[in-house]
Amino acid sequence: MYTILVSTQNENMKLAKVLQDLLQKEGKENQLIDLVDLNLPLHNSALQEKDGIPKAVQNLYETMDKSHSFILVTAEYNFGVPAVLKNAIDWITVVNKDFRKVFSDKNVLLSTHSGGGGQDVLDTMRAQFTKLGSMVYTDEIHTTYQKAFELESSKKVLLSFSNI
Repeated sequence: MYTILVSTQNENMKLAKVLQDLLQKEGKENQLIDLVDLNLPLHNSALQEKDGIPKAVQNLYETMDKSHSFILVTAEYNFGVPAVLKNAIDWITVVNKDFRKVFSDKNVLLSTHSGGGGQDVLDTMRAQFTKLGSMVYTDEIHTTYQKAFELESSKKVLLSFSNI
C-alpha cells in the first residue's frame, strides 16, 4: 500500500489528490492522510510521559507500518518542512523502541508545491528520511507558482516509483 502524507491543505492537497488519482487509475492501493486534520498535540517527552501516545498517532503508525511506500507532499516553510510534518515524524518515532522501524526499507517519493522554490524542503526531507532508513527515490515531483504542474512528467515519475 502507498501512504500519501500531506502536510498542508492548499496546493499540496490538490497535488496529493492528483497523485492519488493516478495511483488509483493504475490499480495501486493507497491512502491519503491529511496531517493537518490529525491535529496532533505538539510532541514533547513530558506530555508523552503524562498522557502516553495519542490514539491518532497509534493509528498513523499502524497505517504507515502496513505500507511499503510513502509519498510525501509538502510545502516549504522557511526553507524547511512544515511543523505539522516534523511533529508527526517526532511522534511516529516514539511508538516503537526502534525509532526507525516504520521508516526502514520503505520507498519514499518526495513532492512539493511551494511558493518559495521548494528545493530546500526536498533536500531536507531527503536527508531526514535517508537517515531514518528509507529508500528515497531519486526523482521528485516539484512545482511552484512560477513552474506549473506538469501532469505527464509527474505521471512518469509516479509510475516509475510505483514499479519499484
